[in-house]
Amino acid sequence: MKIGFCSISVLDRPIAAAAALAVVAGVDGLEVTAHKPHLDPHDGPDMARAIGRTVRSTGLDVLAYGSYLGRFGQVTLEDADREAAIAAALGTPLLRVWAEPLADGDSDPAPAVALLRRACNAARGDGITVVVERHIGSFADTPERIERLFNAIDRDNLALNYQVLDFLPAEEVPRQADDAARLIGRAAYFHLKNYQWNPDGVGRVIPGGSLAGGVLNYRQILRSALQAGYRGPLTIEFLAADERPVEEKLAADVAFVREVLADVRGAA
Repeated sequence: MKIGFCSISVLDRPIAAAAALAVVAGVDGLEVTAHKPHLDPHDGPDMARAIGRTVRSTGLDVLAYGSYLGRFGQVTLEDADREAAIAAALGTPLLRVWAEPLADGDSDPAPAVALLRRACNAARGDGITVVVERHIGSFADTPERIERLFNAIDRDNLALNYQVLDFLPAEEVPRQADDAARLIGRAAYFHLKNYQWNPDGVGRVIPGGSLAGGVLNYRQILRSALQAGYRGPLTIEFLAADERPVEEKLAADVAFVREVLADVRGAA
């Protein structure tokens, strides 16, 4: 299984430096994020092709393209075609997308369904799987809404970008291994990030925990996902919000994931 790193966590440096950092930390591949200075999709496929070559020249795979299709106004069919072309130019097998309402309070998933169906159609010829970000407030948040969305899109190159749902109520934290077991069968991609307890002691958890030391028990979550058959990339998205250097935080998270994988294999 490949361990990845999302370039969004190091937007303070160019993509070549992000890849070099990831190599030193021991990851296998990079998710290239559609944020400057890493990749601007409006720069076109030729620039994406060059970025893909840059990442692979370090020995890393381009595990995924972290697009914002379906978010930040990128909601037209032309946007879907463009993002599929960017993913193909990068040489990645996974195009990450969003299933968000067009406006706050909008409960109609039809525009998101049409957009993501178009993305699947555009990406299929290049062997690319479209992975929908699980995200709070989207049409891909709860298991029930994920099922309805996937049934409506009805494409064989559609999968879930599984992650623990953001900003969980504290009482939901112990249930996340079961959540992973329930949803991981739909997933071709897995984002790893951890949380901290809310300072008020009762509110929703907040970002910024390390994988080993945050509030989520990633030993249980990863074991549950692997026992349920997940074999795709495990990609570290966001790092701990502490004073350690980025390099140290990433290396610690990578070492933790590899330790858990070894433990699961040893127990099999």
